[in-house]
Formats: sequence, structure tokens, C-alpha cells
Amino acid sequence: MKLSEVRKCDACSGVLAPQGMFYVIRVSVAMVSPRAAQQTLGLTQILDGHLGLAEVMSPDPEVIKILGDEDAKLMTELLICQDCYLLGPLDLVCMVETRNDVKRDDG
Repeated sequence: MKLSEVRKCDACSGVLAPQGMFYVIRVSVAMVSPRAAQQTLGLTQILDGHLGLAEVMSPDPEVIKILGDEDAKLMTELLICQDCYLLGPLDLVCMVETRNDVKRDDG
């Protein structure tokens, strides 16, 4: 991470790293790929329940797709100071929505 990418804490809007350390939380939506699941589970049945072998032989063993890994725009990155991470309750849903609103406004 470059110094130009550092911002205030997404939880408290305070100084991010007064002690030199902070937390990065990456949040993304994940989904099950129906086609990949059918292929892998079908092979599992054919191979008498051996899921590991079915995953090796499946054309697409990655049944769970993490959409932020596929498209970086679908990943939300939160920067949290140590005090907020360790001491305070974090409302991740609100922080993700706020961060995404800011990203939309910045273009």
C-alpha cells in the first residue's frame, strides 16, 4: 500500500496508525456457481462420494466464486485503527456502505 492510499480510520475517522499498526479488512460478496457445483457434485456421485477426487477431475473445481477476486471493483477495503478493531464494536455493514458511497463519489 502506498502512502497516498492511506486515509483516516473507516470506523472512527481518527488517525489510522498512531502506534504504527492498523488492520485491513477486505469484504466481498461470494456466490455458488450452479454449473460448477453440478459438475463437481455429479462427479462426486459417480466416484462414490470421493469429493477430493471429484474436485481434481472437475472442469471447474472452484464452486464458490469470490466476486471481489474476479473483479477488484467488487471488493471493499476497510482500514481500521487498532483501538477500534480491538476495543470497539464494529458495524461492518455500515462501514462497507459508507466506504462504497465515498468510492462512488470519488469516481
